[in-house]
Amino acid sequence: MTATDDPQARTNTALPAGRQPVSRRTIVLLALCAIVSHSLARSTYPILLPAIEAELLRNHAQSGSLSTVNFGAYLAGVAVVTALSGRLEPIRVLYGGLTLAVASFAVLSRAGSYTQLAAGLALAGMASAAIWNSTPVIAASLVGPHRRGLVMGLLSSFMGLGIVAASQGTNLVRSLADDDQVWRPIWVGAATFAALLLVLMGLFLRPPATSRVAGGFSLARLRLVPGWKMLTASYLLSGLSVSSFTPFFGVALEEHGFSRHHVANLYSLFGLAAALTAVNLGRVSDRIGRRPVLLGAQAVVAGAALLVITGTEPFATIAAMAFGAASFTFPVLVAAYLSDYLHGRELSNALGALTLLYGIALTTGPWLSGSVGDSAIGFNGVFTGVAAVSLAGALFISRLPRVGRPQVITGS
Repeated sequence: MTATDDPQARTNTALPAGRQPVSRRTIVLLALCAIVSHSLARSTYPILLPAIEAELLRNHAQSGSLSTVNFGAYLAGVAVVTALSGRLEPIRVLYGGLTLAVASFAVLSRAGSYTQLAAGLALAGMASAAIWNSTPVIAASLVGPHRRGLVMGLLSSFMGLGIVAASQGTNLVRSLADDDQVWRPIWVGAATFAALLLVLMGLFLRPPATSRVAGGFSLARLRLVPGWKMLTASYLLSGLSVSSFTPFFGVALEEHGFSRHHVANLYSLFGLAAALTAVNLGRVSDRIGRRPVLLGAQAVVAGAALLVITGTEPFATIAAMAFGAASFTFPVLVAAYLSDYLHGRELSNALGALTLLYGIALTTGPWLSGSVGDSAIGFNGVFTGVAAVSLAGALFISRLPRVGRPQVITGS
């Protein structure tokens, strides 16, 4: 084994190009991409689910299966992006994801059957994969290591703002139209937003070029990251808990007597909580390390799930805000943790491999939770399970390295 083959020896304090000051406009554009990826392509469906169920779906199991389609397509999209990561610049992947997003939202706005809903959500899942597996990579290439947590937190904050916009937009449209038809205009607005953003990205974003690396699904680069096994295990459990919590938060509360307007406001609160806390948590992780912030995020999701079981206020409000702050922060801080050790297409490849594993959990969660929700156990059992899974994830995070400022690993 040569020195460069030894992961412990393959460190370099030199950073890739692109560390010059970055305009706020550039960072905002990237953050808006995070809105399309997470807020619109993955989180808007749960907000609109009660109205969609009333018009087109028969039961909670069907609702859960559509979430599974969305997350399954996300998984497939991550596999494709990971396979192409060595050959394509991240910016090209981002453009492709935004284009798919426009198409998916257009299909959803016209859906008249379960099959058409499934097609639209499948396209949305693939779009989310392409956007998310490129946006953090581009962001990390534009800033130094001591600002990555801050910038990643900003991505999360904008995801939260997207949730607020979707939920409040739903209430606005609901006040102007029939309650069960509210979801179609929301998807039209999402398609328009994504199309406009695609144009702006083409006009203004010029990230630095990245070096070619071997593509395909491989854990080789992920293995270079200290504590990668613990990080992977916790990320898998996070995917399972989030994909169980998010689709059925509103449905579970409606079974406790909450109105749809009230539920939409709660979704706004967890989006607002993410927007207000993510940047600060990212900044804190820059100072004290990723580990304690990731640990806290898993523990908070567990507590939020237990509060949902009460089915009362003010616990539902606390649960919404706690879940929003923690769940939206976790994925971007995982990306920041990886970017502490890898950059460029190496980061894209490792993030893709990790996210592909994460996608397996995302795909399993909704179907499993929807089936449990239809059973005698009901949604109390679902959210108790979410709490247990999140606590297990926290235990894995507790075993990540405690100290030491990481340095970027250069690949061969």
